[in-house]
Amino acid sequence: MDGESSNASSPRSAALRPLIDLTTRPTPLNYLREAWRRREFAIVVPAQDLRAQNMDTTLGQFWHLMNPALLVGVYFLIFGVVIDTSRGVDNFLGFLIVGIVLFHLTQRVVQEAAVSITQNLGLIRSIQFPRILLPASSVNGQTAAFIPAIILALLAVLATGERPSMRWLLLPIVLAAQFVFNFGSALISARIGTAVPDLRHILPHLFRLLFYASGVIFSVEAFVHSPGWRRAFALNPIYDLITCARWSLLGHTVDGWVLVGTVAWSLVMPMVGFWVFFRSEQRLGA
Repeated sequence: MDGESSNASSPRSAALRPLIDLTTRPTPLNYLREAWRRREFAIVVPAQDLRAQNMDTTLGQFWHLMNPALLVGVYFLIFGVVIDTSRGVDNFLGFLIVGIVLFHLTQRVVQEAAVSITQNLGLIRSIQFPRILLPASSVNGQTAAFIPAIILALLAVLATGERPSMRWLLLPIVLAAQFVFNFGSALISARIGTAVPDLRHILPHLFRLLFYASGVIFSVEAFVHSPGWRRAFALNPIYDLITCARWSLLGHTVDGWVLVGTVAWSLVMPMVGFWVFFRSEQRLGA
């Protein structure tokens, strides 16, 4: 009898429960809590995608290491040997490695996030979940894919004659600053990429310009003598992050404006990115 009464009362009690209005936007705090509760999605999915990448090639996952190594080799041959843009830079190979690895990490994150919504329209329209998890998956996946490249960069820096110092302990802080900056950039890229599908074709050209404006293959201090223009470079967040990483690993000088820029971008970009994404989250993919 007790079991029957409990079974009989369960539909009635369920009917008395308030329904969840899926059309009402949650508060930002509740939205973040729900995203955190489902955080496994942004970890498991990119991990599976990472395993699936390059499965049909001979070298397989080794390409995650080969791609940045080949990039460094090509740029070093052209700009370090043929054109010789080193111009007094000590350890130009290490200088080049750090710049290329960090720059291409941000580039890959932003470009993949730009299509993270449009490539998952079926999932968005069939399941209710915080859509911020899609660009977050892009950040996690690309960061994980670049871990071998970062390890390669450290080994290459050691091979070029650099020795670990106390500054190396600050490298994780620089990488953490780049991670949160990439996250904010990914949110903005995902939002714009949904409204402007052609963004994925535009981004490679924009990053080509950024590549030369970020001091990846040349020393800004050696080529730019005007203090005003040097401060203008500090407005570029990628230049700031690369310069701080070079200071940590190679002992290069770092301007105060660069430090301010690194801190400011790593704090402001995630907040701006979340605001841009959240205010239109319910319309993304609808």
